[in-house]
Amino acid sequence: MIEFIEETHQYVLDGVLVPSVSEILHFIFPDKYKGVDKEILNKKAIYGTGLHEAIEMYEINIQIMTLDEAFNTTVFSKKLNYIQEASLRQYIKLKRKNNIHVMDQEQIIHYEDLYAGRFDMIAKIGGKMCLCDIKTTAELDMEYLSWQLSFYELATGKRFDDLYAIWLPKKELGQLVKVQRKSEEDLKQMIKKFMESRG
Repeated sequence: MIEFIEETHQYVLDGVLVPSVSEILHFIFPDKYKGVDKEILNKKAIYGTGLHEAIEMYEINIQIMTLDEAFNTTVFSKKLNYIQEASLRQYIKLKRKNNIHVMDQEQIIHYEDLYAGRFDMIAKIGGKMCLCDIKTTAELDMEYLSWQLSFYELATGKRFDDLYAIWLPKKELGQLVKVQRKSEEDLKQMIKKFMESRG
């Protein structure tokens, strides 16, 4: 049984704390946010979380509403600002253009008792089964994404046809960007290094 403690952003597996994918990524990229003001990081996190939640809600709403109703309900319920609303529109355009059909969202997963995380989305894209992560950053860090999505894929116990970033930068056109996966061997070696670093 795996659970997520919201207040501390920790995962507990059968009563034992396990590291998150985010912690492993911080180990791999210790200087990723070095020198960035904490207040700015916090604002970016709030913005990104709001958009993630809006996309999740929209996908649920389109199962039971018309597309317009789903969009309007999501914007109203999530109190989206105009930039988030524009990004949600970009997401919808990407869905149409790339034939994206969401199969699953925001599921907590774990790899053995070594780490846990929560993926954004499993989707059929052009008929292929893909694992996706939604990004709202100004630039995409492809190496970071490669590790992140590969760790998620390993934890699902499945091999997807492709890994993708659904990139929704503020005030820009959305893009679907293919991400290269890391080998299982590389992932396991990195987990070993990470565990050794924790003593």
